[in-house]
Amino acid sequence: MAPRTLSCPLLLLSAALLSCCCGLSGAARPDPSAAAVGNVSFIRSWCAGTEYPTLCDATLFPYAAAVGTSPARLAWAALNVTLDGARNAKAAMKEMAAGGQLTPVAAEAAGDCVSMLGDAVSMLRQSVETMAEQAEEEGQATQQASRTARFRVDSVRTWASAALTDDGMCMEGFKGEAAGVREAVRAHVVGLAHLTANALGIVNAMAAQTPP
Repeated sequence: MAPRTLSCPLLLLSAALLSCCCGLSGAARPDPSAAAVGNVSFIRSWCAGTEYPTLCDATLFPYAAAVGTSPARLAWAALNVTLDGARNAKAAMKEMAAGGQLTPVAAEAAGDCVSMLGDAVSMLRQSVETMAEQAEEEGQATQQASRTARFRVDSVRTWASAALTDDGMCMEGFKGEAAGVREAVRAHVVGLAHLTANALGIVNAMAAQTPP
């Protein structure tokens, strides 16, 4: 089956994510338009309920104009940024595992971590695709649309939660290793865990607003 195409608003958001998600602390800046300034308040109100609100604000403010006041688009953006972070963490841990600088036990743990992060990438990719579908159909008031929304949001909650578990298990695998190794792993993975927790928090808040 061909991949689902995104509507114009989500294409704009996708372009913004592709151009900015790898340099959030640098070139990415919130859109200065009046509409975007209003949308920043919307994002801030949702980020306030996440585990790392400052990170959430910094990550999502640049997409205020494209997100608008849509919870589904906001969740889609958060999941997309998290997916990018998961891909980067997996690549970094794969390089670390192949570097030949680890003890045999740590090398095995690194290989396990790469596998777990691969699972997280798959689940986050599913989450992004499912939330994109929900964003395109958001606002439909039929009973069927309501049931479909509930199913999608619950599915994304399950996948994002599992991805967060994988992040934590990856770091746990190095618990008995030298401090330098543990810190290197944390440098690659802890940021991803924070992004995942924030995305999950937004999805959970969205679930609370979705009829059963």
